[in-house]
Amino acid sequence: MANRRLPIRPGPGLRAVLIYNPRSGTHDVQYYLAPALQIFHEHGWQLEVQATQCAGDVQRLAAAAVHQRYDVVLAAGGDGSLNEAANALAHSEVALAALPSGTANVWARQIGLPTPAPLYPAQLADAARAICGGLIRAIDLGRTNERYFLLWSGAGLDAYVTSKIEPRPPWVKRWGVAGYGLRALWYALHYRGTPMTIEIDDQPPRHDRAVMVLISNIQLYAGIVRPSPAARVDDGLLDVCIFQGNSFAYTAWHFMSIALGRSARDSQLINLRGQRIRVRAKRPAAVHVDAEPWGITPIDVQVVPRALRVIVPQTAPAALFSD
Repeated sequence: MANRRLPIRPGPGLRAVLIYNPRSGTHDVQYYLAPALQIFHEHGWQLEVQATQCAGDVQRLAAAAVHQRYDVVLAAGGDGSLNEAANALAHSEVALAALPSGTANVWARQIGLPTPAPLYPAQLADAARAICGGLIRAIDLGRTNERYFLLWSGAGLDAYVTSKIEPRPPWVKRWGVAGYGLRALWYALHYRGTPMTIEIDDQPPRHDRAVMVLISNIQLYAGIVRPSPAARVDDGLLDVCIFQGNSFAYTAWHFMSIALGRSARDSQLINLRGQRIRVRAKRPAAVHVDAEPWGITPIDVQVVPRALRVIVPQTAPAALFSD
């Protein structure tokens, strides 16, 4: 695929490695993989399958795929698996494709891939069909303190909740989004905001008492709301959403405003854009990268334009791309 103008369609003869996390999501991933593998074989893909054993294996195996000059890495797992793969594939010629089998699967929802649902065993096969008929595009990545992110990064409440919940043992993952949501609510109710200083490019610093700061590369958040509806994955910019306030009640109000399409009337919900964002907090705030814990503030976040090749369905929302 080297030196070919994007977007292009993946064709027969591609060398791909499928990396799957047997402990992701609420389903037996290995059971659902066989129909998907058959789809790839029918489209002429040369496919190798590798299972992870421990944290960090997705990134290690994806890095090996770059060294061995594969064309595609298929990540069967959740958004955490995609983050690991993206960190290995950044700036390479190898394209990343998602086979969604995690809990939230926000990237898959964003680009319109079928996601896991009860009584829907054909989900991975349908996702495989969409990938085989999809397009390879070059998209931006964000980078927080040297860690790349595909979706978002941030500081404050959501990162604090993530740091308390992750990593989840397999028996907890079986409860899916409901189990995650109940535990998240428990921790969120006890969180308090803190004064933060946010610097965007060369603009004067902002000083806000904030519950959280969300820095997005995509439009969706938590799979259901769009705090950054103008975000584009290939425009060389990151979208910044500042949730002002000092408790979870403020955050709940902000998300209600977003869900009801009234965010423009919410004076304490600030939306900005930029290429480089720095966040400091009076009281060190937890940080996440693609919903995975990643230390505490301060953070230095930068956009890395067109750093990753991805395969998206042809039906992916046009509004997600600048071209």
